[in-house]
Amino acid sequence: MLVLAVKLIPEYRLAEKRATQAIVDQKAQRANEAIRRKNDTETDRIKEELRKREQLKEAEKRRREKQEDAIAKEKIRAQIKADQEARRLKAEAEKAAREGRSIEAAAVVAPTAPVSKPKPASSYTEARLQLRLPSGAPLVKSFPVETTLFEVASAIEEERGMRPSTFTTTFPKKTYDSSDFGMTLKEAKLVPSAVLIVV
Repeated sequence: MLVLAVKLIPEYRLAEKRATQAIVDQKAQRANEAIRRKNDTETDRIKEELRKREQLKEAEKRRREKQEDAIAKEKIRAQIKADQEARRLKAEAEKAAREGRSIEAAAVVAPTAPVSKPKPASSYTEARLQLRLPSGAPLVKSFPVETTLFEVASAIEEERGMRPSTFTTTFPKKTYDSSDFGMTLKEAKLVPSAVLIVV
């Protein structure tokens, strides 16, 4: 009986050791499972954050593209409007020329882009003159701002065979006769452009 008891002690201890190891293994397995779940949750959270960031980036990109499209469309609308206005003014100028009415050069040279602040007269180097002669089509010429009215008269005589005796502006109304022909276009305030009725 004693021999049997001695034989059973090691088996009992082995079974006890196995039971203890099973408990340890079970605890380790539960700990590993908890870690795995935590990692999965963390991964899911990171994925969700990345997905949200991507959505925000995409929304920002769409908003920026929409804004750029709106700006581009506005520029195109402004250009179309400016072109229409230029065509209208040109048509009015041509109609006025056919009817023999005077029209300001500013209306003939219409802007094709949004109007910017005009440059001061002192910064121009040329004057564009629309010369309305008693007969024939108007003569449009550009002269350096230091050109005298005498030189303008000479250019008209050379081109059209007519010697002018006076130049009259339409607005403000002012007449330059032969005694004023020594004045430069700058001094006569005909810069950057003017309409002159030639007599």
